[in-house]
Amino acid sequence: MKNENNTTKTLTPEQVSSSDLFCIKRFGVDFESSGGALTLLSEEVHLTARSGTHTRKHDDGWTITGKIHEDYYTWVNDFVATHDVFGEVSGNFEGEVRASSNEAFSDFWKRHEPNAWDYGDI
Repeated sequence: MKNENNTTKTLTPEQVSSSDLFCIKRFGVDFESSGGALTLLSEEVHLTARSGTHTRKHDDGWTITGKIHEDYYTWVNDFVATHDVFGEVSGNFEGEVRASSNEAFSDFWKRHEPNAWDYGDI
């Protein structure tokens, strides 16, 4: 981040959390699910893999990286998504998601909305 003297300023994690660089969205506050856990589909990071960490570039410009979990069903909890125009969205939809802007979060949600499901079903 550049300061008023146009020099690079290093931010601590606490400063990043409260800075204008990111918006933070929290499960149960900014978004919620009546259908259970909110996770990304495994297909968001790989079309056929059932485990491992993968990256997939989508036609809409979002590149999503995440670790696929498998227990009968496959899903992605923690992820990092980047876009040349919108920046970054990352986190876990069951807790906290950070985005470079509200517009980035909204566009990502619109195009890659997390799936609601119940862990008790596995």
